[in-house]
Amino acid sequence: MYQLIYVSDKIETFTPSDMEEILCKARKNNAQYGITGLLVELPEHFIQILEGTQDKVEFTFNLICEDIRHTNIRVLLAEKTRAREMESWDMGFSEDLDPSQLDDARLILNNFSEKQNFSDIHRQSLKLLLKSLCHE
Repeated sequence: MYQLIYVSDKIETFTPSDMEEILCKARKNNAQYGITGLLVELPEHFIQILEGTQDKVEFTFNLICEDIRHTNIRVLLAEKTRAREMESWDMGFSEDLDPSQLDDARLILNNFSEKQNFSDIHRQSLKLLLKSLCHE
């Protein structure tokens, strides 16, 4: 199993219909490729965790990198893992999460999303925060 976490900036002209299109396409592709994960939408950024086989995760990430609605994409973490940690989420989305948890998480995530470089402590902390949002 392989996980990849990235942060990206939204383009200035990003609209709600862009978000709907991204989610629809991601859920379809992720189901097809065996990818699970979570996408958190922030006012100006995205943070996403993807997991699956390394080749499928990297293929999916390359598609994301080609999407002009994302800019300044920074990989926070890319590593092999023992097992899936978000196995029931073809593509979890921040709006589907508990609002009280999400509000607190967004404050933290928004601060991190402004960074260009991440320490190991930042990487692991963000991973734990994203995982904590997905408890079912």
